[in-house]
Parts: sequence; structure tokens; C-alpha cells
Amino acid sequence: MGSTLDVKGGARKEKRKLRNLVRRKALKESRKSKLATEHPLPDAPGPSADGSTKKKKKNRGKKKMFLKLEAKAQEMGVPVENLIEKKEDSMLKRLEGGRFRYLNEKLYTMTGEEAKQMFEEDPEAFDQYHSGYRDQAKRWPLNPVNVIIQQLRTKADLVIADMGCGDAKIAEVLGAHNTVHSFDLVAKKPGVVACEMSHVPLEKDTCDVVVFCLSLMGTNVNEYLREAHRILKMGGDLRIAEVCSRFDNVRAFMRAVSHMGFEFKTSKTMQDYFVLFHFKKAGKVEHKRPSGLTLKPCLYKKR
Repeated sequence: MGSTLDVKGGARKEKRKLRNLVRRKALKESRKSKLATEHPLPDAPGPSADGSTKKKKKNRGKKKMFLKLEAKAQEMGVPVENLIEKKEDSMLKRLEGGRFRYLNEKLYTMTGEEAKQMFEEDPEAFDQYHSGYRDQAKRWPLNPVNVIIQQLRTKADLVIADMGCGDAKIAEVLGAHNTVHSFDLVAKKPGVVACEMSHVPLEKDTCDVVVFCLSLMGTNVNEYLREAHRILKMGGDLRIAEVCSRFDNVRAFMRAVSHMGFEFKTSKTMQDYFVLFHFKKAGKVEHKRPSGLTLKPCLYKKR
């Protein structure tokens, strides 16, 4: 009798478990259905329709660009093919741009002596760097070297040291009426002397003007300015042009330069892009490595 009751009780338990399982499953399905009704998912377009739309937009953009080039070619009187950049040329430009950015970042994180050694070991790197530099300069609102030339143009019989001269434009424009010493890490133009900017082959107190136009690169900026102090005559001009973004604190920089034997005269921000400083040699170097002289690297955006 007892065993029969046990069997029946066990059967009832199994039935209850089964009913509960069915109810839970039904409740779960009901909740899913309600959620789908209240928050329906957007219909995903088929790959062919989506691809077709993108393709049409892309083709319209290409057609519009071609029509613009065609109109420009007619205006210039040249075949439109001359204005269409070849894919290979585009790839080459991107590679050159990447190489320039790599070299540019390296130059800001090494000393002038290390940079000179790098270019001596890889002579093509100097050409690649300056090619990229010229390409970047085309995008600037103005070129600070032209501003410095205008400031010095009214004077004559000056002895000018152009530190990190690049294409030696100061010598090219002002050299007829002034003595211009052009220095850079590699001599690529006649008249340029290859040297490191902390050791230039000039006698003490021989220059009227020393120019650093976008050339205070590297980790030994203080040594460059000490060399400028050495070769300048008392009362001689120090002119510095740099990118605004390199300065954490412009006033701290001016104070630091003043501690190196210079008197601050003027500063001018140009197009919110460059800042131009004018100092005069006024005394002895008080601090060889003053705080505030550190400049941030000038990094160009990747395209």
C-alpha cells in the first residue's frame, strides 16, 4: 500500500514539474513577442540595395569632380588628362609625406649632433625632409622667413647668421647688400656651410643679426642660443620665429632667453600660427640651461 502511494506521489510531482516548465517557456515567449512589438528592430537593407546606393553616390561625386577638372582644363587650354593625378603619383606623395613626418618627429627628439650624424649616414633623408617641409609651407597662411626678410630689408652692410637656413632664402634675397652666413646640417646649395648649430665656424662678436627661423629643433636649444650669444656683437639682434603650438608658456620662454644674456624687445603673433621674437644681446649669460626654454615638438597631422 505504502509503495503504491509513493509511486502515485512521484508521478504527480513529475507532472507538476512538466506543467511549470511549459508555463515558464510560454511566459518567456510572450515577453519576447511583447518586446519585439514595442521596440521593433529596423529592417536591414539588402547588401545589393545598400551597395547600389553607395556606388551611385560615389559615381556622382566622381562625375562632379571630373566636370570641374574639365572646366579648369578648358580655361587653361590643356588636355584634361594633364590635371588628373595618376594613382601612382598619389601613392608616392603619401609615402613621401609619411617619410617627412617620421624625420620631423625624429629631429625634435635628438640633439643637433645626432641629427647631423643621421643625415650624414642617410644623405637622401635630408632631401626628403626638405621636400616635405616645402610641401607643408605651401599650406601656411604666410612664411615667417619672408617677414624676417622684410624687417631686415631696409638695412645694409649687416653681418647675418642664418641658423638652419634650409633653402638659404635670406642669403638669396639680402646677400647683395649684406654678408649672410648660411648654416645647416647638410650643405645642399652654394654658400651653405654644413655644421651643427651649437658650433658654427664664426669668430666671437662678429654678427649683427642671428636668425632662427623654425630651426630651434632638437633637445639642445640652450646650446644653440649660447652660440648665438657668442657670435653676436653687443647690441646685436636675435630673431626667432616658431610655431605657436610649440609653446606651453610664451612668457616663460621669453624670460628664459633673457637669462641667456638677451634683452627682450618685441614679440608678434602672425595669423595665430607663428610667433616672431626680437631680442638684443645685452650682457653675459646668467644661466646656461634656464627653465622655460623647452619647446614642444611640432607634429604634422597624418593624412
